[in-house]
Amino acid sequence: MKKLMIILMAVIPMLSMAQEKLNVKVDSVGKLASKISIDQKFKIADLTVSGTLNGTDLKLLQEIVNRTKIDKKNPGECLVSVIDLSGVTIVEGKEGMKTKANELPKGMFSGAKQLVKAVLPSSIQEVSENCFAGCENLADVTIPASVTTIKNEAFQGCERLASITLPSGLKTIESEAFEDCKSLVSITLPSGINKIAVQAFNNCKALNQINIPNGTKVIGGSAFKDCESLTAIELPASVEEIESAAFESCKNLQRIEMSSVEKIGASAFHNCKSLKTVTLARLSKLGQIAFENCESLEEVTIEGNLSDINSAAFKNCTSLKSITVPSSVKVISSHAFDGCKSLTAFEFPSALTKVNDCAFEDCASLKSVELPNMVKSLGDDAFKGCTSLETVTINGFIDEIEPKTFRNCASLAKVVLPASVRRIGSSAFEGCAMLSDINLPIVLATIEDAAFERCGSLTSLTLPVGLKTIGGDAFKECTSLSYVELPVSLKSIGGSAFQKCVSLREVNLNCPTPPSISGDTFKGVNATFMIPKGTQMAYMSNKKWAKVTGLKEK
Repeated sequence: MKKLMIILMAVIPMLSMAQEKLNVKVDSVGKLASKISIDQKFKIADLTVSGTLNGTDLKLLQEIVNRTKIDKKNPGECLVSVIDLSGVTIVEGKEGMKTKANELPKGMFSGAKQLVKAVLPSSIQEVSENCFAGCENLADVTIPASVTTIKNEAFQGCERLASITLPSGLKTIESEAFEDCKSLVSITLPSGINKIAVQAFNNCKALNQINIPNGTKVIGGSAFKDCESLTAIELPASVEEIESAAFESCKNLQRIEMSSVEKIGASAFHNCKSLKTVTLARLSKLGQIAFENCESLEEVTIEGNLSDINSAAFKNCTSLKSITVPSSVKVISSHAFDGCKSLTAFEFPSALTKVNDCAFEDCASLKSVELPNMVKSLGDDAFKGCTSLETVTINGFIDEIEPKTFRNCASLAKVVLPASVRRIGSSAFEGCAMLSDINLPIVLATIEDAAFERCGSLTSLTLPVGLKTIGGDAFKECTSLSYVELPVSLKSIGGSAFQKCVSLREVNLNCPTPPSISGDTFKGVNATFMIPKGTQMAYMSNKKWAKVTGLKEK
């Protein structure tokens, strides 16, 4: 027992020393070291410093506070958890570390992982860059009323910081200032703020309440990215621009008021999976994938002078039923509405000139399409997989139906093409099983490979007089096709072009010169081939045509 008492008597002073609270007043610049003995330097848990400090003093202070490990060989050592500098004044100089008057140096307490509480000097005007970056246990910060600026990454990675009071005179919060503050629940921004900087609150996963003060004009790129707890946010009428990825992956955001916004950057609301409605009254710019994967989005109203629905802007908005766009829109870019499987109707704006690749691909509920007079081009796969699409009317001046434009539009029954179409691209109407009514313009010169493959409801075709080329598989497996008339101008018919057209009974050829064919062009066809009078010898002397059974002069 006596031995145990001796041990306890030796340990207790060490424990108390390890938890020492020290209050230091510096009487002369550069003399902080004289106030803290070497023996106690690393045995302070709670440190208060007052007086005038220079770079030498601050370097020592940084050495004491920023330690992350204790030396087990020195009993009583501990890490600083509380620092109070409210009574400190900083002078300009180059001693120890370069300093400016009334300004903490860059990265002053960066990486002080055991720091829990900090009180900043009452004389400073800014929280310096990286000042507390990586202080993962910092939970309590007092910022003086004199501060007008919080610099880049000032509190980045302060994972336990749940709340913070910002001074009313604060004017600027710079980029990444509170990035990765994963416990930050709410914050009130002072009225003087006019921009939310890039990544300012990025990945603040617990943030569920923030006010955006009137006067704010810009929400910076990735400013609230991955703020998973945000459910609603109101932007004041002063906000004109939301930059790229500003609210990306705010997966619980259901509502945002932003009717005054004029510009929305790329990925601004990408993966906002709970967002239900969007109203934009003054929009002039919409970035790529701005609302992609907003799977709960049901209704969108856009007004303003927007000219381009940018690439993948609403891609995979699977619940989108209604969208109104302004008449000023000239371009619907690639994948703009790709995968919007609930979209039943779309009114194409009168100024529209281009519908780019995959713009409406897999819009499985879209029933009709009427393109206005100004349309000049349709991209590849533009309406591919629109399985409910029944009618298409193109009023524009397009000269090509691009590859796969209407591929697998299984319900498409009627297509009205403009008189300007010269080429129908490969697989353009492939798999349109219900297609029975399509006008082929007189200037049509080329039907490419598989253009009408598996169009099982086509029954009769009179191909236009200017047609020169029919590609391979062009009408393959058109199982109801019974009659085809081929024009004088025709030069070639590709391999398997009419293969497996099992109902085909008559092919009326007006070609005095046999068009080139392959051995399987009419494979599986049992039809009569009516050729111009006096051309029997020309056809029979052609090695490929000589093998075709059923040739008969008119």
